[in-house]
Amino acid sequence: MNALLLLLGGAGERFGGKEPKQFLELDYEGERVPLFEIAARKLLSALSIHILVLVFPKNAHNTSVVDAAIDRLSAAFPDCAMQHAGSGASRFASFLNGLAVAERVKGLKRLVVHDANRPYLTADFLSRVEAHLGYLSPDLPAFIPVLPVVDSVVRLDGKNVVSYENREELKRVQTPQLLHYEAFSTAHAAAMGRGHMAFDYTDEGSFCLSLGLTVGSFAGDAQNTKITFPADLDVSKL
Repeated sequence: MNALLLLLGGAGERFGGKEPKQFLELDYEGERVPLFEIAARKLLSALSIHILVLVFPKNAHNTSVVDAAIDRLSAAFPDCAMQHAGSGASRFASFLNGLAVAERVKGLKRLVVHDANRPYLTADFLSRVEAHLGYLSPDLPAFIPVLPVVDSVVRLDGKNVVSYENREELKRVQTPQLLHYEAFSTAHAAAMGRGHMAFDYTDEGSFCLSLGLTVGSFAGDAQNTKITFPADLDVSKL
């Protein structure tokens, strides 16, 4: 069983508008659907997913927009179980909430975690995601998509430059991020037993690294940008 955790938390204050951008309704394949549904459709069409966990802000579930989206997804992907969880105060907390729901399913093998505000998912990129989903194993328990850093990068002390970093050793990180559930769960439980758990991580890769797991990488996609500001929204790329 493979589970997709689609993270929809965040207030979208930098984007503006009356509602968070992940609920913004757009024209897609002849229908008017929310942004998060576009990301979900693309992932479910391209990947071997058996459970979808939608991690919503607590006040968003059971709204007409969300209910209609879940109905459409259920009809389009009848073999995929639809679940939901409440988002947390941070991205990491939202991941843990979604994970708690996914873990109720027996036979869970792999986890795919994606930020709903990254809907520009190309077929070529998703084929790489699907391939690396198959590469997951206890020896290779996590993969993240990365892109090269093209600008010079400096380290500062206040406003003063301390050093220039070697950009060949640095990469930009994207989602979806992929986890081998058994290896991840075992390491997670061991860390909790030791009391060695931080309160926050920026993504699943950093969390896995803190657990002592090997985190592999694969080529990301320059088009797989995150919608943060209105200028980031380009319906021609959907």
